[in-house]
Amino acid sequence: MTRCPAAILVSVVLLSSGGILCAADGAVPYAGAEKCRFCHFSESKGGQYSKWLAEGHHQAYETLASDKAKKIARERSVADPQKDKACLSCHVTAFDVPAEQKDEKFAAAQGVQCESCHGPGGRHTRLRLEQLENESLTLILIPRGEIVAVPSARTCQRCHNENSPTHKPFNFAEALKKISHLDPRKNYPADYLENLGGKSQVKAEERK
Repeated sequence: MTRCPAAILVSVVLLSSGGILCAADGAVPYAGAEKCRFCHFSESKGGQYSKWLAEGHHQAYETLASDKAKKIARERSVADPQKDKACLSCHVTAFDVPAEQKDEKFAAAQGVQCESCHGPGGRHTRLRLEQLENESLTLILIPRGEIVAVPSARTCQRCHNENSPTHKPFNFAEALKKISHLDPRKNYPADYLENLGGKSQVKAEERK
């Protein structure tokens, strides 16, 4: 697999139209959910991976093969929703990113993976796998900027908006609660998600 030169010391560089996307230390920018699983599987740490497997984002690509999706596709003159750019842009993480910029185990069939919300995690997974947490559940403090801890309302609304043929009114605070996968070791206050969702929603409205 072709990887970016280690000499290119950037966390993440995103360029459209086939531009270069590199992560620090030569890691590919997109790691894929299977890499995330190594540190985010245990229920004692929040069970993020298993929760993702059980909710709709993981099935996003698969749903494009459903009768409902095919009906919508026909109405929009789309031959195959699992191959159409407009559909894949919201149903598959990094669908238009070249293969050499993804981990070799990265799979489109995984649908909307962790990195759609948390940003490219190649550098993060590489650094953290080199410093695996021990069985005593010692908490590793992640440096600011290494990964997006919590997505903003704007991140979600890139796909959850009026342009979607299945659009429903979107409430960021409620959405956060439905897919919540916080690490219990961090002792978040009971109203953490509610407060976070409300603040982010307000900021998103202000930017419209």
